[in-house]
Amino acid sequence: MPQWYYGSSAGQSGPVDESELRALIASGGVGPETLVWRDGMKDWLPLQSVQELRSDAVTPYQGPGTPVPDGYVPGYYQPVAPTSGLAIASMVCGIVGLVLCYIHGLLGLPAVICGHLALSQINGSSLPMAGRGMAIAGLVMGYLAIAMSVGFIVIFVFAISSAHP
Repeated sequence: MPQWYYGSSAGQSGPVDESELRALIASGGVGPETLVWRDGMKDWLPLQSVQELRSDAVTPYQGPGTPVPDGYVPGYYQPVAPTSGLAIASMVCGIVGLVLCYIHGLLGLPAVICGHLALSQINGSSLPMAGRGMAIAGLVMGYLAIAMSVGFIVIFVFAISSAHP
């Protein structure tokens, strides 16, 4: 019997066998929009798209007047994609590096490195992962902080060299 994995608010859960997954479906712990995967599947798919798991228990509720199948617990479940920690670090370093560019302009460098690593991690993840916007914001602010630091150094060197004949 195949082992199944499913997405939850805590991230990836599993492996569970098919009977356990069907029990979670019946109890409402796994809804039609929950992403599921097993060995042999190309990508993670919403439960409602996996034909072998579809039954009356997972038929989506279609509104008033439609009979609710036995075992189906209507409710709202929005799968939450985990956020890349590198994207958060990139954005924080970018903000601090930009705001404190006089003293801590070197934080632009970790912002750029973390931003590129976060984008690479997000693009290469088999699970959906959030944080692309934070990674891009960290990259932009990191590059700005580096540019401002270099600009201040150039101005400082120019001021010192022009002060002494």
